[in-house]
Amino acid sequence: MERPRRLLLTALLLGVPVAAAVAAGWAASRAEADLKESAAAQLALYNANLRAELERHAAVPLALAQDAEVKSLLSSPSPERVEHMNRKLEDIARALDALALYVMDSKGQTIAASNWKTATSFVGENFSYRPYFRKALDQGEGHHFALGTTSLVPGYYTAYRVLAENRTVGAVVLKIGFDRLERAWGPGQEKLLVTDRSGVAFITNMPDWRYHALPRRLPIDLPLVPEGTSEGLDVLPWAFGGASDRIALEERGGPRSYLLTSVAMPGGDWTLHSLTSLAPVTVRAWVAGLLAAALVALGALAAYAIALRRSALVERLVMQEESRMELERRVTAAKADLRAAENELTQAAKLAALGQMSAGIAHEINQPLAAMRSFADNAVVLLERGRADAVRSNLGEIAELTDRMAAITRQLKGFARRASGTLGPVSANAAVTQALLLLDSKLRREDVTVESDLPDTPVWVVGEDVRLQQVLVNLIGNAADAMRGCPVRRVRIALVVADGEALLSVADSGTGIAEAALPRLFVPFFTTKEAGEGLGLGLSISHGIVEDFGGSLTAANRNGLPGHGAVFTLRLKTTEQPA
Repeated sequence: MERPRRLLLTALLLGVPVAAAVAAGWAASRAEADLKESAAAQLALYNANLRAELERHAAVPLALAQDAEVKSLLSSPSPERVEHMNRKLEDIARALDALALYVMDSKGQTIAASNWKTATSFVGENFSYRPYFRKALDQGEGHHFALGTTSLVPGYYTAYRVLAENRTVGAVVLKIGFDRLERAWGPGQEKLLVTDRSGVAFITNMPDWRYHALPRRLPIDLPLVPEGTSEGLDVLPWAFGGASDRIALEERGGPRSYLLTSVAMPGGDWTLHSLTSLAPVTVRAWVAGLLAAALVALGALAAYAIALRRSALVERLVMQEESRMELERRVTAAKADLRAAENELTQAAKLAALGQMSAGIAHEINQPLAAMRSFADNAVVLLERGRADAVRSNLGEIAELTDRMAAITRQLKGFARRASGTLGPVSANAAVTQALLLLDSKLRREDVTVESDLPDTPVWVVGEDVRLQQVLVNLIGNAADAMRGCPVRRVRIALVVADGEALLSVADSGTGIAEAALPRLFVPFFTTKEAGEGLGLGLSISHGIVEDFGGSLTAANRNGLPGHGAVFTLRLKTTEQPA
């Protein structure tokens, strides 16, 4: 036992730290690569967002430079034209949420401006010294970011040259701010800033960094007070973070490291920078190191446990063998108990099924019994009148009904196993007629109107006469029950033949079938009727009978919506008329 203990101590003292260091290094490199990829993709989105913000307003001064009113104002200024243009520029600037929109003549004198009513109005001011104005007159277009000399508000200027009769008459200038863009950048996890060619930050979601310059040389230690530049601007409080793309910042709680990602804007004058926290890299490295240490420790403990087990295996063989034999004895006893319980449950299930089927038999033969009583009553009356032929006919009908009742009881037994009846040609027309005869008294009592749309010639289908009649009796009887209490009680029975199949449908004008009940409609013992009115066997048995015929029985709502009645459709195979 001494050797396993020494191996365990060696693994814990040496293996755990080494595994933690290796796993932490690997996880840090992977996390850093993922972070760089994510930061580059996020920076591309911010870059596109900034370019969209700039391009969103670029078309406005360009369109005004082509405007006839602007050209007329610069060609021949008048007080009326100046006032009209002031109001027009004011409306456009308000709609754009721009800082200023103004028109300058070829000498740089402002003729009209959107801020004409303010104390810092540009009207009358000369901005010919501005780079954007000189570029617009020389190149047709000029851009510049600067602090306003009149308004003292920084902004981005876009200017377009105005030509009239092939000569330069002035320029249209739009000044916009980036407050909306900075607010949109605010909720992000990254620290963002845009610097100009001189390295001065003028757009940023860090207000304390605005108008600070990038450090020419990153210091090794965090400066407590940032040094100023030769231009009088403060330097961003950045420190060397251990690599060229690492920045350290002094924050609440101590210094923190960030990943620096930069991209040049179109034209090369601006650069967009993003600082992404490296905290996730550290977290992943720590998690990987701890997991590796835990796995090595667990592995060492598992190996130690295995060694202990193997060393004590011989001593435990006898105990295990005895335990195995005891377990086998208990399993054998449990199996015997389980078999006895299964037999009792099976017997109970059979008794329950017999009780339910007995109730189902009473339900299914109720209509034939009523018909037999009707035929018997009629036979007594006919016998008193001496009409022996009619009595004989009624007795024949009673005999047929008894045969049908016997067939019904046989079919209920088929609920547990497939019936063995012989299939052959059956007249669907005759089956519908017989079913309606059986239900005649019920339909008259329920005041149900029956509409039959049957072909003039018999349609022969594959089935069994008695069982097909049983299905139709069940469907038509259910339709009559479903319309109970409805103002209109109408059953429509239609039979069509197409592509070697006969489609026999029974539709009613009742309330239809609830959507939740449709999937379970043919499940045994499921019923939508009130308690005591049915066991839910009729549709299940009918469904099985039709499947025995090689067909199908489906249910749906008329027009596809509840409340318009239900329709049951039998799809049966057609066959030749028997010889």
